[in-house]
Amino acid sequence: MKKHISTLLAGFIALLLVTGPSFGHSLFMNLTDNGDGTVAVEGMFSTGATAANLPLYLLDNNEKQILKIKLDENGEAEFTIPDQPYTVFLDGGPGHTVREDGPMGSEKKE
Repeated sequence: MKKHISTLLAGFIALLLVTGPSFGHSLFMNLTDNGDGTVAVEGMFSTGATAANLPLYLLDNNEKQILKIKLDENGEAEFTIPDQPYTVFLDGGPGHTVREDGPMGSEKKE
C-alpha cells in the first residue's frame, strides 16, 4: 500500500512538472479604434503585469514592417491607422507574442 501511494505521488509530481509551464503567464493585447484615424493599444500579461516597453510592429499582408513603436511604461501606445490592411504584432519574446488584424477605421477622418 505504501509503495502504491509513493508511485501515485511520484506520478502526480511528474504531471505537475509537465503541465506547470502551461499555467504560466500569457500576453494579451487590446486594440481600440478611437474613431479619429488612430488606434489605441494596451498590452498586459495574464498575471496583471503591464507589457511595458515591449516592441509593437504593424505588418502588411506580405509581413513587411510598416511601423515599429514601443509600448510606454503603462503598456500602452497609439498609432495612426495605415491606408492598407495590416496586422498588429506585439513581441514579448519567445512564447509571448500576440498577433491581431488591425482595425481599418471605417470612421477614419482625413
